[in-house]
Amino acid sequence: MQHYTYLLVNLSCAAVPFLFSFHPAIRFYLHWKGWLAGTVGTMLVFIPWDVAFTRMGVWGFNPEYVTGKYLADLPLEEWMFFIAIPYACVFTYHCFRTFLPRLGAQRALRGMAIAMALAALATGLSALGDWYTAAAHLACATLLILHLFVWKSAFIPWFVLMYIVILVPFIISNGVLTGLQFWQYPFWNTQPERVTDQVVWYNNAENLGLRIFSMPLDDLAYGLTMLLLNVGIYERYLASRTRKEETA
Repeated sequence: MQHYTYLLVNLSCAAVPFLFSFHPAIRFYLHWKGWLAGTVGTMLVFIPWDVAFTRMGVWGFNPEYVTGKYLADLPLEEWMFFIAIPYACVFTYHCFRTFLPRLGAQRALRGMAIAMALAALATGLSALGDWYTAAAHLACATLLILHLFVWKSAFIPWFVLMYIVILVPFIISNGVLTGLQFWQYPFWNTQPERVTDQVVWYNNAENLGLRIFSMPLDDLAYGLTMLLLNVGIYERYLASRTRKEETA
């Protein structure tokens, strides 16, 4: 049964959002094409990144907790990760856009996005010798800056709200993957070498060496980048579809 651990984590993350996608007040299934466009676009970036870092030994996968099917050096469960997690998060984002069309505190949320970009930029530049830290934080800073100051994306406040809300389930799911009994570790864990029973293991020489429970702190920047890329493509698809409908 333990060989299905990673698979079950993926399924548990996506199951409830999938079922509620058909709720008459939500109807996320009507936006599946947009989600699919975002997911495919994101995978075109993150799968090569994942493959490269796996081959470099920046991270890897415990064969005891995967089914043993691999594609391009990645277990199939890792491919599924880039489908299940974005589905749950874009679903959550869709719910906020549906039920909070006139979101308050937009200035504050945009300010938080600017603070995140600056923090990620400073962290990435200070850790250029660490592959994971530098790549995750500089990618995060770059994408945030583009959306905030170049593309001036109007959806950023809703995205930031979604990201804040999903932090708890994100930490729990990543906690299970990076240390099955993650709750046994300190919330601010400065001794990552003591983490055991990892579905996904990390080379601590290539990251900050700090963890939230068992999850590397760098995963926050990695996850934000992945989800922002997904939501950005999703929003562009929806805008394109709206323009076509208006001109039809």
